[in-house]
Amino acid sequence: MKSSTLALALLAVAVPSVAVATRLYNRRQRRLQTRIRKFQQRPLHDWSPAFLQSKRQRTDPVADGVIRAILENNQAHLINGLFAALVRNDSPLPTELPQEAHDYFALKGHLPPWADPDLIAVAERVYLEHGPLISLILNCKSLPESYACAKGAMVLHLTGRLNEQQGAMNAYSRRIVETAQFVVNVMSPGGLAPHGTGICTALKVRLIHATIRHFLHQQPEWDVALFDEPINQEDKAGTLMSFSALVLEGLALLGVRLSPLEEEAFQHAWCVVGYFMGVDDDLLPNNVADARKLGHAILDHQMQESEHGKALTSALIRFNEEVSREPGLSGVFHEMLYFMMGKRLASLLGVQTDPSQETQVRRRVLALVGDVERLVHSSRLMEVLAEEMSKLLLHGMLHHMNHHQPIRFYLPESLKKDWGFAETA
Repeated sequence: MKSSTLALALLAVAVPSVAVATRLYNRRQRRLQTRIRKFQQRPLHDWSPAFLQSKRQRTDPVADGVIRAILENNQAHLINGLFAALVRNDSPLPTELPQEAHDYFALKGHLPPWADPDLIAVAERVYLEHGPLISLILNCKSLPESYACAKGAMVLHLTGRLNEQQGAMNAYSRRIVETAQFVVNVMSPGGLAPHGTGICTALKVRLIHATIRHFLHQQPEWDVALFDEPINQEDKAGTLMSFSALVLEGLALLGVRLSPLEEEAFQHAWCVVGYFMGVDDDLLPNNVADARKLGHAILDHQMQESEHGKALTSALIRFNEEVSREPGLSGVFHEMLYFMMGKRLASLLGVQTDPSQETQVRRRVLALVGDVERLVHSSRLMEVLAEEMSKLLLHGMLHHMNHHQPIRFYLPESLKKDWGFAETA
C-alpha cells in the first residue's frame, strides 16, 4: 500500500513537470520558427565583384594589431603563451604582453549580441547527427573548392613551405588535420558558449592568420599589387562559406534533407564563428540563401587554375587514401571529389575521372558495404559510398594521427560515442 502511495505521489509530481517541460519546449520551438521565418525574409546581398574586390585590400585590424604590438615589443617568444592561454582556460595570459593582447583575450567571454544560443544548440545537434558526413564533405568539397581560388592556394603553398623548412611533418597533412580539429571544436556541444573551446580555437586561428600575414609581407614572392592582401576579408568569408553554406550543399548532394530550421541554425552558428574569426559584419550573410550566393560569388571571383591548387588537391587525396587504411578505396576519392565539386571545378584542380570506371567504383563500394540491396538504385551509389567512406576516414584519422604523428586529432567522448568511435584510442 505504501509503495502504491509513493508511486502515485511521484506520478503527481512528474506529470506536471513533464507538462511544463513540454510547454517550454513548444514555446522555444515556436520562437525559433518565428526567427527562422524572419531570417528567410531578409533581402539577399548583391555580392558584386567590385564589392568583393574591395574586401581583398582589407585584413583584420584587431588581430594584426595584437601581433604587431607583440613584435614591436620584441616579445615574439610570448606568442605561444598567448595561444596556450586562448585554448586552455586554466592557462594564464603572460602578464608581460601588451594591452592589445589582454583586450583580445577578453573576447572569448562574450557572444555577439545577435547570437542565439538556441539556434547554436540546433546546429550542434545537426553536427552530432551528421558529423562524419560533414567531415567527408570538408575533404571532398570544401577544402578542394578553396584550393580552386588561386591566390588563396598560393598562401597555403608559401606557409606550407615555411613549416617544411622548420622540420614539421608534411605541412599539407598537418593543415588538413588542424582544419578538421577546428571544425570539431567549434561544432561540438558547448564549443560556442562563452569561453568555449570553439571560440578559443577560432580566436587562436585568427591570430595565426595575422602571424602568417606578417610573415608573407616579408617574402619577396608576395606582391600585394598582384595577389592582394594575404588572408584578406574575401578569403576569410570564402573559407567561412566553405564550412557552412557549401557543406549544406554537400549534405543535400548526399541525400541528407535538413529542415529549414536546421539549415538556418547551422548557418547562424557559422556566422557566430565568423564573428570570432574577424570577418567583417557586411560579409556575414543574412540567411542560407544569401550564404550560398556569397559562396558562389567568391568562387566565381577567385576561381583560377593554378599549380598550387592542383598540388594541394593531390596532397589532400593522398592524405585521405593514406589515413583511410582501406586498399579498396584507391582511386575512389577521385570519384568522390569529382561528384561533390562537379566537372568544371574538378577539372580545374586536375581531378580527372572516366565515366566508364563506374563499374569499378561500384565493385569497390560493394566490397566495403557488402549489401547489394543498398545499391539497387544507381542514384544511391555516391550516398552509400560517402556513408562508408566518412566512417573509414574519421576512424583512420584518429588512428593515424594519434599513433604515428606529432600532432594529435581529438574527438570529444560524446562525439566518439554517437559516431561509433568509442573504442578508438
